[in-house]
Formats: sequence, C-alpha cells, structure tokens
Amino acid sequence: MPDFNLPGRRPADAASAEAQVQFLAAEDAYELLTEVHLDHDGGAEDFLLFADVSGYSAVAAHLHHGEDGKTFTLATETLPTFALAAAWLVQRGAETDSFLDRSGHPGAPADARSASAAARLLESGSRYRLVDHGAERPFLLHLETVDPDRGYKLREGSFSSPQEAQQWLENRRTPLPPVADGDVSVVVSPQANAARTRTATGQRRTAAAEPAPALAAAAATSARRSVR
Repeated sequence: MPDFNLPGRRPADAASAEAQVQFLAAEDAYELLTEVHLDHDGGAEDFLLFADVSGYSAVAAHLHHGEDGKTFTLATETLPTFALAAAWLVQRGAETDSFLDRSGHPGAPADARSASAAARLLESGSRYRLVDHGAERPFLLHLETVDPDRGYKLREGSFSSPQEAQQWLENRRTPLPPVADGDVSVVVSPQANAARTRTATGQRRTAAAEPAPALAAAAATSARRSVR
C-alpha cells in the first residue's frame, strides 16, 4: 500500500488535500483488501479497496501520481458494500477483473452468485448511482455478508418501494424476489446499516446465522448519463 503521507509530493488541488487529511486521520481503522497499481504515460495510479472496521463499511481510494513527479490527486468514497465501492473504482479507471476474479480474497465475491450480482454494478458504467430517497421505480435490495477468509456473498432482489424492501429486511420470511428488468433504484437504509453494525462484530458469519445486511442502493440512470 502506498504511503499516504506521500513525501516529496503535494496535493494538486484543494479536494486532494482535504481527502489526504481525512484519510490519514482514519487510516488506522482501515484494512486493505484489494490494491491495483497501474503505470501509464500520464503517471501511476493506485486503486485501493478497504474495510472500515470501525464503521463496518467499504472505503475506496483512487490515488493518481502526477507525471511531473511533484503532485498527486486523491479521491476517496465510503460506501455500504464492497461491490459498490469496487464499482466506484472501476468508474475511475480500474479493471473490472481486479475485483471479480479473486477467489478466496476478502474483498471479492465468495461464489458465482455473488460475482454475478457484483458484476451487475461493476460492468454497468454510470447506469447506477446511490440515492438517499425514494423514487417511482423498482427498488433493488443488495444483501451482503462477509467472511474474512473467503470474501463476501452478495444477494439481490427487487421491490416496489423502499418501505416494502425495509419490511422484507425486518421479517425475512420469504426468499428475495427476483430482480426486475429495466431501470432499478436503490436506497441506503440507516436502519439496515445500524443493524449491520450491531451484528458485524464477533464470530464469523455463517449461513445458519446470517447477519442483518446492508441495504445498498443504486439509482438507475441512463447508461449515457454521466455521474454527478
């Protein structure tokens, strides 16, 4: 992992300077899961995926070393699931396979079904973006569980409203409904994230004692529309 103090280099802009300060302040709580390094004519790049062990979330970091050898740009993003964090890195130039073809790696899908669900996000370009409110379209529930030795399992299902998704999440008496065709939007649920925080500590998760999941979200936009 690169030294984020980046001796000998300075931030290329105010956003990078702020991101560096925030990252260094929280660095002790981050566990590196996946690191991808690329060298090219415009300078080197690092794409990093972390687990935030203090907040039970995923943290993505994109570090670009300037070609001049004196500057850098840094952007970070905290997201509720590893798949969403990996998708953010892919949109910034990382290779998709770096986050899908890593069997047994804690930051990668643990099985084929999880890989399929993750690929939906990683290969969708700008089709999905996170939202924090409802929309008049189907809602996609992403249910992620993590095994530190094998990676994460990701399951998904469609609902007609965020309230319906939350009700299923609280009861969980039936299988997840199939994913709807067409546009899909997802809502991050504070209640679900709180439940995940309460259950993510302690013993390894098993199928017999599946923890409360993160309700993650991706609002579908036109594939041609850029991310805001």
